[in-house]
Amino acid sequence: MTKYSPDAVLYIWQGGMVGGLGTADVLTGKVNPSGKMPDTIAYSVSDYPSDKYFGDTTRNFYAEDIYVGYRYFETFAPEKVMYPFGFGLSYTTFETKLVTSEISADSAKITVSVKNTGNTAGKEVVQVYASAPQGKLGKPAKVLCGYEKTKLLAPSEEQEITINVNFYDMASYDDSGVSGHRFCYVLESGEYKLYIGTDVRNCTEYVSFDIPETRVLAQHSQAMAPVMRFKRMKPVYENGKFRAELEDTPLSEINEATRRLNSIPEEIPFTGDKGIKLADVRSGKNTLTEFIAQMTDYDLSCIIRGEGMGSPRVTAGTASAFGGVSDSLEKLGIPCGCCSDGPSGMRLDCGTKAFSLPNGTLIASTFNKPLITELFAFMGREMSANKVDCLLGPGMNIHRHPLNGRNFEYFSEDPFLSGTSAAAELIGLHSEGVTGTIKHFCGNNQETNRHNIDSVVSERALREIYLKGFELAVRDGNADSIMTSYNAVNGIWSAGNFDLNTTVLRDEWNFKGFVMTDWWANINERGKAVDKTNFAAMARAQNDIYMVCADGGNNDDNTLEALKNGTLTRAELQRNAANVFRFLLGTHAMDRVCGTENEVEIINRPDENTSEAGGEVTFYKLDGSVEIDCTDVCTNRGTDFIFALDVSDPGIYRITLTGSSELSELAQIPVTVFSMGSPCGAFTWNGTGGKPVSFECSTNCFSRFTTLRVYFAQSGLKLHSIKIEKA
Repeated sequence: MTKYSPDAVLYIWQGGMVGGLGTADVLTGKVNPSGKMPDTIAYSVSDYPSDKYFGDTTRNFYAEDIYVGYRYFETFAPEKVMYPFGFGLSYTTFETKLVTSEISADSAKITVSVKNTGNTAGKEVVQVYASAPQGKLGKPAKVLCGYEKTKLLAPSEEQEITINVNFYDMASYDDSGVSGHRFCYVLESGEYKLYIGTDVRNCTEYVSFDIPETRVLAQHSQAMAPVMRFKRMKPVYENGKFRAELEDTPLSEINEATRRLNSIPEEIPFTGDKGIKLADVRSGKNTLTEFIAQMTDYDLSCIIRGEGMGSPRVTAGTASAFGGVSDSLEKLGIPCGCCSDGPSGMRLDCGTKAFSLPNGTLIASTFNKPLITELFAFMGREMSANKVDCLLGPGMNIHRHPLNGRNFEYFSEDPFLSGTSAAAELIGLHSEGVTGTIKHFCGNNQETNRHNIDSVVSERALREIYLKGFELAVRDGNADSIMTSYNAVNGIWSAGNFDLNTTVLRDEWNFKGFVMTDWWANINERGKAVDKTNFAAMARAQNDIYMVCADGGNNDDNTLEALKNGTLTRAELQRNAANVFRFLLGTHAMDRVCGTENEVEIINRPDENTSEAGGEVTFYKLDGSVEIDCTDVCTNRGTDFIFALDVSDPGIYRITLTGSSELSELAQIPVTVFSMGSPCGAFTWNGTGGKPVSFECSTNCFSRFTTLRVYFAQSGLKLHSIKIEKA
């Protein structure tokens, strides 16, 4: 930008399948831009406070603590900001005025008027920031605590907007006891100010109020605190401004194993099969407890397994099946729920087309909750048409550092914007009877070595930054499905972290849904090595389902062994089962079992030779090698041949396509082979004089079920066979 000095920059991220059209509309002036920056843009990567602590492949120390993004820059280094958080240009101008403010014991109600003072119709975002007294804990200079977007305002048109600010959303967590209230969310005594404006820098103090004595808003117990010594950032006032110093971080004083033992519920006595089906629970004929009482140890060991990817029990080409993943569970009338990878639309590896949505960062930049809800209501309808129950998203990890390789999938550096955006998505999905799986819970802020890295972070930073968005999604979006992250947090991998999945999520937030691992996640216990087969530790933590196993009815995990040796109880597995069943009871998958599902009508679908939504795909058993007769396969231009493999021995496989053509030698017939949605081979046949010609490629069949798609870009090829054999 220094070289070319543009008048403006349009930052669009990934806009989905129509993002290019939207970009053109903005550049040509057909549409007035109204997005706002969900991140701070600094002059240099080294200016970000996390930079010196980011990138290690073993362990990241979160020494910047709660001072992430604008919380750092507005407090310590405003001069290093190129574009502030919440900033965005428009083709018009607006005037914002305070109308009324009402302060109650737990909230503030702010009403403002927004007037379009320019010559072009447009929308504006009103943002509310809180400034708390530094007190004994130390605080960021400003924290986003409310926002709303106007409708499209014509020139000279005015709109009143009311924003409700929940004081809990601007409270601080005391993990050291310095405020006198350890392990509490508090509002320290002093003057609180509310700033209203259009970004964190361009805002004006409109409201102030005093809290005469420190108030406790929520009392908790220590959870997920670090066990390794490190120092964290704190503000010190000097010479008229704040500078950053480092202080010792409070360490864990609890025993996770003891806490888990004290939480084990009462076991439901085993009754054996009483003929009760899950549909009987939905109808009210029987209770969920009576249903679970029928389950054997084997049944309980199966219910915590997800099957996939590409399980034939659910929609072809999706990420997993969960619930009725064994023959005995199916006999109990337990449906299979279906997960499709996301979050920017469904990933359907069978060739079924699905809408591609804008990525998470672009969605957050709208600052438009009703619009997000409307978009994801349509997303939910598309999921219903494809018999998908859970979209694996939204992704909502914090943009701790700009070079994290997956930031595009996540919303923002700010937990409030992240949580409210996720809640808006979930409300839309729930309106269509489906859901999103919020991920990755939690502390997944670096992609490099994401399976093995340990995030070492204070309890305060976890609760105020890295857990807060998830909490808001549970509170305001009624989240009912959560995916844990690959990484460890303070030495415990998320998949088996009791304090994360039980103490915080269920006991404090009152979460009633179910929790799944990320795909093939690591599991450990304090002081023990990582072990992907340690399903007992996962179940004890109340992470309900391991994603994924090759066969839900038969898997090499330690669940049954742990039941025998007493390190896992039936009561804990029954609790996992109850979490899963409560979720399944409200799904379209359960509607189909009960014969009450409403079909989704699909209109204006182009005529294409691809697998129908939720349709059947032929599976071929791959035991070393298999050859598929393709003489009847349609190879017309623009068509697909889609099939799936049931792989007995995962590994690298060679794919040989044999075909012929009667066209001339100059003819070109391109063919592309896709494995699990990704291209693995591209060939071009010329005319062969009717003689068979073969081409080879290879693919990694890394899971039991692998979906393949052969795409024909031109007509004229006669496909003879496809042979697949171990390389």
